[in-house]
Amino acid sequence: MSYILGLTGGIGMGKTTISNFLQTLDFKILDADVIARQVVEPATPGLAKLKKTFGSQIIQADQTLDRAKLGKIVFNDPKKLAQLNQIMQPLIRAEYEKQLALAEQKGDKVVVIDAALLFENGYADHCDAVINVEVPKALQLKRIIERDHLSEEAALERIASQMSAEKRRNLATITVDSSGTVEETQAQVIKWLKINNLIEN
Repeated sequence: MSYILGLTGGIGMGKTTISNFLQTLDFKILDADVIARQVVEPATPGLAKLKKTFGSQIIQADQTLDRAKLGKIVFNDPKKLAQLNQIMQPLIRAEYEKQLALAEQKGDKVVVIDAALLFENGYADHCDAVINVEVPKALQLKRIIERDHLSEEAALERIASQMSAEKRRNLATITVDSSGTVEETQAQVIKWLKINNLIEN
């Protein structure tokens, strides 16, 4: 049986840095963002469902999904966002389960479920442990504004739309502070992995 390790963190917290590091340890990474793209590639049932629900304006000339247009449609409309989630979540879950079963068949020792909405979407229930990545809110805000070229107001909206850092911290097995250097962040992860016999001492 594979060891299932959840990896989560709010926007701008540094989750990707840790995910990339875990990949270097030969852990199998199941990335929610990657899977969410795979299930709506051209000619997939997922893309057909989105087109039927939101109209052909969300399909680009090359038959790929226009994420920016879809984002604009759902971002300020809770009803449309709920519709999008109703379509996407079962597709993502099915693909996750398929990839997880393949990893277990292959004998992957550690499988990482990398998802910002790990708790919200119930993936944490499948995990043996969960690493939560966190930075102080001021640094989180600075990172989002610089990375995504957003106003402070838009960045605060994104943060507010996610689970609170405190709640995520309380639900996780361990919280890693990624406000220092990449090496300092990795050292916290290495220490925890060694304690739990997931990598050699």
